[in-house]
Amino acid sequence: MSSEEVEIEERIYTIPFYPKLKLSTRYKRAPRAIRIMKEFIYRHMKAEDIIIDNELNEFIWARGIQKPPRKVRVRAIKDEDGIVELYLVEKKVATEARIPEVRRKPGRGELRPPEDEDIEEEED
Repeated sequence: MSSEEVEIEERIYTIPFYPKLKLSTRYKRAPRAIRIMKEFIYRHMKAEDIIIDNELNEFIWARGIQKPPRKVRVRAIKDEDGIVELYLVEKKVATEARIPEVRRKPGRGELRPPEDEDIEEEED
């Protein structure tokens, strides 16, 4: 073994937050999801300390405090000191298909960019 290799074990888990999360108050769900995730990793990997990646934390908080995801897939890497680092497995990216199209009500007319004739130039 080389001295650079400090990784002992690496596992991928799917951590379900519901139905436990459904029973909690709406304004406490995202913090509770973080606690559920930490408890799951303590139980399964016998960790002394857990470090959550910033991307994983932002994924849980992306929809606000009231609506965290129902489950999350994480990569847990444990080193020889007993510290576990958690990373998001799939990178969640917003696609164009998810962005709703803005529609105008009929009869309102279309928006048009200003033409050169409409713009008045300032004189010094």
